[in-house]
Amino acid sequence: MIDESKLNDEGLGSTDLQDEQSMFSFQNLYAMLVLNWQWFLLSLFICVCGALIYLRYATKTYQVSAKMLIKDEQKSRRGSADQMLSNMQDFGFMSNSAGVENEKEILQSRILARDAVIDLKLYTQYVTAGRMAKQPVYNTQPVSVDIDSLSLSQWDKQLLDGMKSIQLTLERNDGQYQVKGETLYNGQSTGSFTQELKKLPATIRTDYGVLAFTQNGAQTMEEGERYHITILPPMVVATGYARSLAVANTSKQTSIVELTLTDLNTRRGLDYLRQLVICYNRQANADKNEIAMKTEEFINVRLQKIDAELGSTESALENYKKRNAVTQLEMDATQSLTQSAQYESQLAEVNTQLHLMDYLREYVDNPANHYKIIPSNVGMEDNASTALIASYNQAVQERNRLLKTVSEQAPQVQTLTATLDDLQPSIRTALLQARRSVDIQRQGLQRQLAKYAGRIGSTPEQERVLTQIGRQQEVKSGLYLLLLQKREENSISLAATADKGKLIDEPLALGQVSPKNAVILLVAVVLGLGIPFGIILLIQLLSYRLEGHTDLQRLTKLPIVADVPVASESVKTAAGIVVKANKNDQIDEIFRSMRTNIQFMMKENDQVILFTSSTSGEGKTFLAANLAVSFALLGKKVVLCGLDIRKPALGRLFGVKDRTLGVSQLLVKDSVTMDDVRNTICPSGVNENLHLLLAGPTPPNPAELLARKNMQQVVELLKQQYDYVIMDTAPVGLVTDTLQIARFSNVNCYVCRADYTPKSNIGIVNTLVAEQKLSNTCIILNGVDMSKKKNGYYYGYGKYGKYGRYGHASYGNYGNYGTYGNYAESHYSNKNDDSIKQ
Repeated sequence: MIDESKLNDEGLGSTDLQDEQSMFSFQNLYAMLVLNWQWFLLSLFICVCGALIYLRYATKTYQVSAKMLIKDEQKSRRGSADQMLSNMQDFGFMSNSAGVENEKEILQSRILARDAVIDLKLYTQYVTAGRMAKQPVYNTQPVSVDIDSLSLSQWDKQLLDGMKSIQLTLERNDGQYQVKGETLYNGQSTGSFTQELKKLPATIRTDYGVLAFTQNGAQTMEEGERYHITILPPMVVATGYARSLAVANTSKQTSIVELTLTDLNTRRGLDYLRQLVICYNRQANADKNEIAMKTEEFINVRLQKIDAELGSTESALENYKKRNAVTQLEMDATQSLTQSAQYESQLAEVNTQLHLMDYLREYVDNPANHYKIIPSNVGMEDNASTALIASYNQAVQERNRLLKTVSEQAPQVQTLTATLDDLQPSIRTALLQARRSVDIQRQGLQRQLAKYAGRIGSTPEQERVLTQIGRQQEVKSGLYLLLLQKREENSISLAATADKGKLIDEPLALGQVSPKNAVILLVAVVLGLGIPFGIILLIQLLSYRLEGHTDLQRLTKLPIVADVPVASESVKTAAGIVVKANKNDQIDEIFRSMRTNIQFMMKENDQVILFTSSTSGEGKTFLAANLAVSFALLGKKVVLCGLDIRKPALGRLFGVKDRTLGVSQLLVKDSVTMDDVRNTICPSGVNENLHLLLAGPTPPNPAELLARKNMQQVVELLKQQYDYVIMDTAPVGLVTDTLQIARFSNVNCYVCRADYTPKSNIGIVNTLVAEQKLSNTCIILNGVDMSKKKNGYYYGYGKYGKYGRYGHASYGNYGNYGTYGNYAESHYSNKNDDSIKQ
């Protein structure tokens, strides 16, 4: 016997947790797959086919890569004084602003990308006109389209105002090239043009520039072949390439960087990386040659000036000799002259250094040369000044290169500007100190020269004058030869400039990066299985009606004594009775099982069984009638009481013509006798052991009537007369009549109907049991449609395995219970009596 107190101890309010745990059990998931395998298969097929179609026509993106060595020429030019600073930079204590990080930024700059785009003419994009998708074309198109460079530069300059572009459609028909195009401004059409070209090359004038059409090599355009061509501003295309390019160090100990680019065409990406390195070297060489060009310009100016001075000295010598008729001078006092000549030579070299220092000081002090390259390698012997000038030129060059990509307010530029401001006074000071040193040296030489000059007393005036003129000529000619030598050295260094970046490995195609076939197919499989799973799960979550035994188990801990399937109309008899004598059908076995389970719940001498539900149409009368027949087939005397006096249906169900007699007439009496009960009871016409106690006329006060003491007298008299008293009562979820009658029942059967009873109504019986308003309560699930796959799976392989499905015909129309109140017998006069109603 089922212990109901255990149910109360465990509590009925924890069904939500049980529901959540059971809903996602492996058994339910497995059943979901088995019962809906065709939907999973269909969804999987559609998603996989969709993924394959997408992969077939989607625009593919490829990745290419190249490794480049960036030469750090600054380290090779550093002297011993900068060795400590170099070591600190190598160990990471200081950052080198002119290091690899700056070069990485330059490689990713839009200006450098624009040069590569213009060189490869990537601003003109070609795609084939396919049926389902347009594939990009690079360098294999039969016709090349270009626009004049002046228009392109104007497009880039006008980008701040708006973007200009041209779209073309090129098609060949009947041997001619048909061009249809339109000019666009910020994506909006501003004009269109159409023209036929008989042969190539040809040009077309548009509002945005002149288009040139040329044959691309030996390729020819087939008849009917069509291409879509788009011409964009080079800076717009360069911006896209700059964003698609990734530059990363291969390691911290080397200056090798890896260039990675994603592009729609592998060959185009490889060519772009090669051209980008070429443009990078071209820009770097231009920066390095700037110093040499400035030096050459300075030397040329000085050569012109010295050449003029040397010419005037030679003219003075010539005029002096003509004027004094001098042809040959006698050599006297050769020893004095030799010493004098030696000191004069040294003095000439010193004067040369002084001239160079004066020239450099004039150049540095000139405001027009502020933050410009200072000429170097002009023969000055002062090492300190030469080193400072080299450092200053290096900083100027780095500052000018940064200004191409950033503004003067950038931290790197401001740092270099401060360095230049600090170096310029140092250069002036160094030149001044060097000049003072050389001037002291010159004064010493002059003193020595004056000493030997005093010894030459007998030298003719002509010789003295000629010597002076010769000395000036020697100084000028020496300086002139020195500048010529430096100019040649500078020209050699200009011609021998090496590239700063070197590709150490040819660009390599890394393969397709999007769409990723494996990922797309995996997503398709996941969606193919997840979509039907989600839909089915959502349907289950949104379902508010009981679907079967599993739902009922999750919502209550009360014993479920039977799951009654929808009965076939062929097995029904009068009053909807499906239980028959000497039969072993599935429906008979179910009611036998129900009868046995209810008997286990009854204690000794228990006789009263009550049937109720939450609302109408759930099959209380059908179950009560068939259970009564099942007890009658045991040879027991059974009375079936229709205690739903608000809406009596038992007499109509059994076809009793005289429905005026019933329990409502007994309850109005002051005292009920056995004779009164016997006179009210009528035979069922189905089994001789089964009698009926109808509801009788509908009273105006049914609740008060059922609450009278006469009700208990009627039940006691029936218990004396019959073995089992089965009461068909009103729905407990609508009225309180059943709770009045439940005081006299021994077993309360709460009826639910599959696909009809809301799940929330199970809370009614749980509450009533928890509040002890219904005692010894059990659940009966009625109307299980075995034609559904779900029920066929659960019941066919589970509880009722050997019986399989119980039938495919509908149980019948239960109808609507209606609204409780004043009901008349005429309410059912036009209803279908073949349907089981309550």
